[in-house]
Amino acid sequence: NLYWTDTGTDRIEVTRLNGTSRKILISENLDEPRAIVLNPIMGYMYWTDWGESPKIECAYLDGSERRVLVNTSLGWPNGLALDLEKDKLYWGDAKTD
Repeated sequence: NLYWTDTGTDRIEVTRLNGTSRKILISENLDEPRAIVLNPIMGYMYWTDWGESPKIECAYLDGSERRVLVNTSLGWPNGLALDLEKDKLYWGDAKTD
């Protein structure tokens, strides 16, 4: 599957690599979704939102059980990396460098 964030429509979507079965996973309470990473082992996706209330969130790969992980001391969180071995999530912030 291919997952992506769309800042134009403020959505997170998924499709099969051949373009079939396209589905909107999250379309509410997103301001400027930016980066996205997946943990296929645990079945989670993580994404950044750098709108008026910047935050980093996660949900299951089907969009369920959404929750905020970080919502303080963020400017423009726009890069994510996941270390599956150490079970850590890293991010870059373009505003705070």
